[in-house]
Amino acid sequence: MAILEVETFTLNPGVVAQEFRALDEQMQEWCYLNRLGLARRTTARNDNGSYVVITLFGDATQADATYYRSTDTVVAQWSASIVESSRSVAVYSLL
Repeated sequence: MAILEVETFTLNPGVVAQEFRALDEQMQEWCYLNRLGLARRTTARNDNGSYVVITLFGDATQADATYYRSTDTVVAQWSASIVESSRSVAVYSLL
């Protein structure tokens, strides 16, 4: 059964939204190459500066929220842009 991984967070002070967007585009490519079973990944931001990343996987075994701990340069830079204490991840099964 397909799974949605929903991740929310805010950016660290001083991280510019446009710079983060460029970094997130690199992260998007990294995820498609390194997160097995990933079908779609979308990032959005609200007016309050809160971000959401919604990722669709083929099944629950493929949703691993620890990916952001990778030491790969792109992942490390992306993760360093985020206020870790603001990060929340939830996994949902599609109906």
